[in-house]
Amino acid sequence: MKKQAIDLAQGAEQLGIDGAYVRVHHFARQQASPFPLLAAMGARTSKIELGTGVVDMR
Repeated sequence: MKKQAIDLAQGAEQLGIDGAYVRVHHFARQQASPFPLLAAMGARTSKIELGTGVVDMR
Protein backbone atom coordinates (compact mmCIF):
# COMPACT_ATOMS: atom_id res chain seq x y z
CA MET A 1 0.00 0.00 0.00
CA LYS A 2 2.84 2.42 0.76
CA LYS A 3 4.49 1.92 -2.63
CA GLN A 4 1.13 2.41 -4.31
CA ALA A 5 0.60 5.71 -2.45
CA ILE A 6 4.09 6.91 -3.40
CA ASP A 7 3.53 5.97 -7.05
CA LEU A 8 0.18 7.76 -6.97
CA ALA A 9 1.79 10.96 -5.63
CA GLN A 10 4.46 10.81 -8.33
CA GLY A 11 1.86 10.30 -11.04
CA ALA A 12 -0.31 13.11 -9.69
CA GLU A 13 2.68 15.45 -9.71
CA GLN A 14 3.50 14.52 -13.32
CA LEU A 15 -0.10 15.34 -14.28
CA GLY A 16 0.17 18.77 -12.64
CA ILE A 17 -2.09 18.07 -9.68
CA ASP A 18 -1.41 20.51 -6.82
CA GLY A 19 -1.73 18.33 -3.73
CA ALA A 20 -1.83 14.86 -2.24
CA TYR A 21 -3.20 14.17 1.22
CA VAL A 22 -2.97 11.10 3.43
CA ARG A 23 -5.64 10.44 6.01
CA VAL A 24 -4.88 9.28 9.52
CA HIS A 25 -5.77 5.60 10.12
CA HIS A 26 -6.65 5.70 13.82
CA PHE A 27 -7.33 1.99 14.24
CA ALA A 28 -4.69 0.48 11.92
CA ARG A 29 -1.53 0.29 14.04
CA GLN A 30 0.80 -0.15 11.05
CA GLN A 31 -0.60 3.04 9.48
CA ALA A 32 -1.57 5.09 12.54
CA SER A 33 0.94 7.84 11.72
CA PRO A 34 0.96 9.24 8.18
CA PHE A 35 4.31 11.00 8.58
CA PRO A 36 6.66 8.18 7.47
CA LEU A 37 4.58 7.79 4.30
CA LEU A 38 4.55 11.55 3.72
CA ALA A 39 8.33 11.63 4.16
CA ALA A 40 8.74 8.89 1.55
CA MET A 41 6.36 10.71 -0.81
CA GLY A 42 8.28 13.95 -0.28
CA ALA A 43 11.59 12.25 -1.04
CA ARG A 44 10.27 11.16 -4.44
CA THR A 45 8.39 14.32 -5.46
CA SER A 46 9.44 17.94 -5.76
CA LYS A 47 6.47 20.22 -6.49
CA ILE A 48 3.29 18.63 -5.15
CA GLU A 49 1.93 19.81 -1.80
CA LEU A 50 1.69 16.98 0.74
CA GLY A 51 -0.42 16.94 3.88
CA THR A 52 -2.64 15.02 6.26
CA GLY A 53 -6.38 14.71 6.33
CA VAL A 54 -7.74 14.35 9.84
CA VAL A 55 -11.04 12.59 10.51
CA ASP A 56 -12.77 13.93 13.62
CA MET A 57 -13.74 10.94 15.77
CA ARG A 58 -16.33 12.78 17.91
